[in-house]
Amino acid sequence: MPSNYTFNASMNCTASSTTGYSQSQSGQFTLNLTQINSVQSGRLEIGTSNTEVCAAPAGTGIGKVVYMRNLDDTNFLEVHHLTTNDTDVIAILEPGEWFFTVLRDTQVVGASADTAVIDVEYFAVEIDTNA
Repeated sequence: MPSNYTFNASMNCTASSTTGYSQSQSGQFTLNLTQINSVQSGRLEIGTSNTEVCAAPAGTGIGKVVYMRNLDDTNFLEVHHLTTNDTDVIAILEPGEWFFTVLRDTQVVGASADTAVIDVEYFAVEIDTNA
């Protein structure tokens, strides 16, 4: 049976330079997700060859909400929109960085580590066309 979810996010960010310049930004949003049939989450080990992380079901015309976080201390992670390394990179995550996005397609989301295996935390939520 499909479920409904509400995702709430807020962020406060400040950047300062040694010359005294400072910039602050804050914001928040709510995303209502309806008719959800699939939620994937967990941790994966990602090697230097592209590893599939998630994909919305083929032929359904729907997409997915994707969150991924690099848990490594030294290695960066490339997140790909397809299953080919270095093709259609949608994020490069340095150690500890994360990203969150909505992809309105059924393409595979893959990832590859730069030099050694990386642990990543992720969740992927199948969405309908009205989300």
